[in-house]
Amino acid sequence: MTFGLDGADDHRIWEHALREAAMIVTKDEDFAIRKSMEPSGPVILWVRIGNTRNQALLDWFNTMLPPIVTSIDTGEQLIELV
Repeated sequence: MTFGLDGADDHRIWEHALREAAMIVTKDEDFAIRKSMEPSGPVILWVRIGNTRNQALLDWFNTMLPPIVTSIDTGEQLIELV
């Protein structure tokens, strides 16, 4: 889901996530860097997997979901998936 943010710049996405208490799921290192400088910002799920087919990515996410949920439940604000 993009919530009407297709083509939006990082600042607009960040602000939207803050307003909506949403997590940003991204492959963009810029969000991880910004989070390290602004700890009060939204939760960032930084996906560090190379280019892959959509189905392979979805399969990978399915296996990673339990540790992601655990990380969120324990209050982690920057979750890096490799």
